[in-house]
Order: sequence, then C-alpha cells, then structure tokens
Amino acid sequence: MPGAPSAAPAGRVRPKLILRPRKPLTKRELASVFGRVKKRILKGGEPFGIFAIKHGQGRVFRLISIRDSNFEAQFRVNKALQHMVGIYDGGADLGDVYDDLCHFDRLPVA
Repeated sequence: MPGAPSAAPAGRVRPKLILRPRKPLTKRELASVFGRVKKRILKGGEPFGIFAIKHGQGRVFRLISIRDSNFEAQFRVNKALQHMVGIYDGGADLGDVYDDLCHFDRLPVA
C-alpha cells in the first residue's frame, strides 16, 4: 500500500543519551545557590556537598550533609542525571566556592 506507514527497521534502536550536555550555571542559579551556600558556610558545622540534579527540563541544586544517607546515594546516581559541584565545610573560603560555582560545567581552558 503506498500510503501505509512503515515500521522502523529491526535492530535500529536509538541509543540513550549517556553524556549530558554541559550547562554552566545561569546568573539566577548562581545567585540562588551561592546565597544558600554562604549561609551554610557562615553558620559553620559539618561538611556538605553541592549536587546539580536533573529535574524535568531543568535542574535543581541540593546541599546535602555528608552524614545524610542521601549523600552516599547521590554518588550512585546516573552521571547523566546529576553532577557533584564540590564538598565544603565551615572553614571554606567563600571566594573559592564562588569560583567553583562560576566554573561549574565549563570546558577546561588549555
């Protein structure tokens, strides 16, 4: 039949996207995340990690204590869905943290 839809050839399966595209923080994300990190560092306390986690079409940034059971789970999550920005504690230098966030997910300059 000339107008009948054809099925995709057998064996041609679309591969899943393994490597997520790089996406540096937007100004809005940077302001939001740095504000929360600043409060946490100035308050002092135990070390925490910052994770960028895919959420629908966008992403969210979570600050998770290293003692939280969810912290270890984030290391086992598919790398296409999340990425660890860094681990910091109350003694972290805010300028270094800001630089880490500004350079997050950018191609390294040679």
